[in-house]
Amino acid sequence: MSTYDEATAFLGNWGRFQQIIFFLLCFSATPNGARVMFLVFATAVPRHHCLIPEVNLTEDWLNAVIPKKVVNGEEELSRCSRYRLDVVRNLSAQGYVPGRDVNLTDLEQESCVDGWSYSTDIYQSTVVSEV
Repeated sequence: MSTYDEATAFLGNWGRFQQIIFFLLCFSATPNGARVMFLVFATAVPRHHCLIPEVNLTEDWLNAVIPKKVVNGEEELSRCSRYRLDVVRNLSAQGYVPGRDVNLTDLEQESCVDGWSYSTDIYQSTVVSEV
């Protein structure tokens, strides 16, 4: 079995050409590494839930329109659904109170048709929240 020096002998000695190539590769690697580290922070997914457009809802219904789910032992707002807005608007207009007059688990849910609302607790904006 040959040693490293024997295996790389055909490359020649550590001359000016090897030094130039080495430093050019080092200079090109630094920005690429910084770009990869940037992606860790720029592509983070902040906490989010369905966007509630400007509608005439009582404060109780604004707080209850997004279903709550237990994830890893903690209660958080659903990321993918909300109660049907037309039904919630009608119940709010009639003066019903969620949880007292209306059982929320009986209400039909819909997807986030108006988009999402992203939390800015940790990040002001990310690729996910902008695109």
